[in-house]
Amino acid sequence: MISNDLRASARSAYRLLLRASSATFAGDEPVLRAFRAKIRQDAIAARGITDPALYERHNTLGKEIATIVRTNLVQATKVNGADPNTWKVRITEDTELGSNGTIKNPPVAETSRRARKNERDDRISLETPAPDSDAARKPPTFYSNLKKAHKDRVVPEVKEEDLDESFVRGSGPGGQSVNKTEVWAGNPDPH
Repeated sequence: MISNDLRASARSAYRLLLRASSATFAGDEPVLRAFRAKIRQDAIAARGITDPALYERHNTLGKEIATIVRTNLVQATKVNGADPNTWKVRITEDTELGSNGTIKNPPVAETSRRARKNERDDRISLETPAPDSDAARKPPTFYSNLKKAHKDRVVPEVKEEDLDESFVRGSGPGGQSVNKTEVWAGNPDPH
């Protein structure tokens, strides 16, 4: 059974849709009539809904559509006598005007690598022991082996007799002159 409060909410959503369409589609009678016919058809169909949760979702959807129509839709008409690609846009006081800064600098998309790192950081912050415990004094488990090896390294002593040198002639396209960057004194053009 649908309560009187839900029915009042449906009427409110319907009125919001009517006001939004009047503000957005003013001066465009065919579009205004078509939009109003569609919302009327949907409102009549919603009368048959008996599930209160579904009825409430329908009301919420109507209110969200009214907000979008009022703030995000604009009318555009082609300007006669000018460039064929010139349009005149009618922006109302309710039209939401975005900042170009948000378009030029979008938020960083989270890659799968970053998502794994954030998940690991969240997990570690939950597992962090009390600051005065023995576990808190140990380096965290994700501390890299390279950092440990660097900290405890012993520089080996290299003796000349232990070294073995060998040379290989370059092969493939260009051979040994692939990375030639200097200009010869006798030939200013290296090519």
